[in-house]
Amino acid sequence: MVKHISVKDARVNNLKNISVNIPTKSLVAVVGKSGSGKSSLVYEVLYAASQGKKVVAKVSGLPKTFVVPQRIVVLPKMSLGETNWKYLRDAAKAIKKNELLIVDEPCAGLAHKERIEVLALLRELVKQGVSVIVVEHNKDIIAGADYVIEFGPESGSRGGDVIFAGTLTAYRKAKTPTSKYVFSKLAEAVDYCRAPNDRALKMKKRELTIKEITKNSLKNYSLTIPLSNLVCLSGPSGSGKSTLLSVVYGALFKGRNAWKLRAGFKDIVGKVNVRRSYFVDQRPLSGTPTSTPATYIGAWDTIRTVYASLPESKRAKLKKSAFSFNTKEGKNKTSAVSKIRFCGLSIDDLLKTTVEDAIVLFADYPLVQRKLGFLAEVGLGYLPLGQCSGTLSGGEAQRVKLAKVLSKKLGDRCIYILDTPSRGLHLSDLPVLVKVFQKIIDKNNTVLIADNREELMVNCDKVIELGCK
Repeated sequence: MVKHISVKDARVNNLKNISVNIPTKSLVAVVGKSGSGKSSLVYEVLYAASQGKKVVAKVSGLPKTFVVPQRIVVLPKMSLGETNWKYLRDAAKAIKKNELLIVDEPCAGLAHKERIEVLALLRELVKQGVSVIVVEHNKDIIAGADYVIEFGPESGSRGGDVIFAGTLTAYRKAKTPTSKYVFSKLAEAVDYCRAPNDRALKMKKRELTIKEITKNSLKNYSLTIPLSNLVCLSGPSGSGKSTLLSVVYGALFKGRNAWKLRAGFKDIVGKVNVRRSYFVDQRPLSGTPTSTPATYIGAWDTIRTVYASLPESKRAKLKKSAFSFNTKEGKNKTSAVSKIRFCGLSIDDLLKTTVEDAIVLFADYPLVQRKLGFLAEVGLGYLPLGQCSGTLSGGEAQRVKLAKVLSKKLGDRCIYILDTPSRGLHLSDLPVLVKVFQKIIDKNNTVLIADNREELMVNCDKVIELGCK
């Protein structure tokens, strides 16, 4: 078997004509910020080439390849962590010496002990002569790799370059955007000065208790949530974290057919202190060509209104619909649309503009600024307005969902529920996420999450650890 897999001149998505040699019979960690180019390399170059598909790159020395992607849909009677664990173990049994296994974020949602078991399994495969490439954000796996390839330096158009490729020993000294977080506690540092309002301070003395929960693995379990706090449910996969989140959401849901969701428990105390609940789930965003982060949070509709209100648009009799993604206007009308300029930019030019730059452009339009501002607040200011939702990484997609929740007028006495919010997030994203949570809480709301990332847990007001299997 060749000593390395060679990738030359890769130009897929945001990859900028990159070239890299990947050692075989090693545990190779591919790291970098969300949207920096990791998935483009492993899925759309390496795995696509292994399946005989045409790729915009030269790939040589590629062995028979298996891939274990990060799944969202869980198997019956299994949690997300258990589902991914099962697929990884099944792949480990099937793969043979001199073959390649690509694993995408195997530690998402797993407790520390489970992560160590994943690392041991991957290292045993390498010992048997298997080449392993793992896309991962977790310290345990990165620090246990033989070789590290980091993409960056940032995300989106500001990423797509290989900024480091070398041994773990060299990586410890590299001081890259990822290594400085892997070998320190920097990911735990949140630069937000808590400023709870008076209602939030009073609410901290109150609780919500759901009694005698009997569902899936939980039997007569009672859960007490201190309100106006950041509360984390932790524990091994299958211990009931996701089940508890669904029970809490169902118990508080006030929408249509709410009675169908109110199941699995006997009684609830303190419900009067909660106005409503929001659930940010892990299902992917729409993959349709017209779906973008800007359309998802409702900013694009307002932007279309701005373009349609320009004097040039009125003279050309162009209505708001003319500035849609899926417009079916004739050639003359399309040509007229392309001539309309806002701050010197046509609507097509604006699609290539980042969220951060668009916020500056629309300084006189508070509604546009407000909605785009939520994308920037969750760390997605680098995204182009026109980027298709289907091309977002897992971490990016989940943060877009969080931004949409935030874009609704934040009331108080709400509970925001998130399952594994650290999934797909770079270590540097975790303090940003905590900062957003704390701002929500300081307005007299509660955030309930299920997660096992220590960098999040150390910043929680309360951690509820569920029993081991």
